[in-house]
Amino acid sequence: NGGIAEGIVQEHTYPDGKVERVHASGKREIIFGNGTRREMYPDGSSVVFFTNGDIKRMFVDKRVEYYYAETDAYHTTHPDMTEVYRFSSGQVETHYPGGGKEITFPDNTIKRTHASGEEENIFPDGTIQRVTADGTHIIVFQNGLKEIFKQDGTKEKIYPDGMVKIAFPDGTTE
Repeated sequence: NGGIAEGIVQEHTYPDGKVERVHASGKREIIFGNGTRREMYPDGSSVVFFTNGDIKRMFVDKRVEYYYAETDAYHTTHPDMTEVYRFSSGQVETHYPGGGKEITFPDNTIKRTHASGEEENIFPDGTIQRVTADGTHIIVFQNGLKEIFKQDGTKEKIYPDGMVKIAFPDGTTE
């Protein structure tokens, strides 16, 4: 079986078809009856290769990375329970244990959602859009113009020179 060439120093086959191998390097390998293969390394890390092409890596620092072959996506769980998803499109999502989330889209737009319900979007042109917990929308443009849209229908424009224009829901302005 080429065991010597592969550095296999011990091999055992179980009645259920499972094969366990120990390599000279100290790596242990288990091949299950369904074809799934698990490799365990002397440093405590391990890798599981599933028959559908998925791969699960467990690192010494307690990170766990799962690769989904069908969608070409990665899901990494960090020891603090922060989860990072990387998609083949280039989109990256980070989910924080406290409920916050940050998404970086392929066009480099960044969307942050806070546990409080507040949202922030940062666009590639420098425009920042925020939605506060009370539903107020605030847009800050690269040129310094700031627009505020309140839940009651009031709209404010604050110009870079400090001039303020307010439009009220009844149509009056200030």
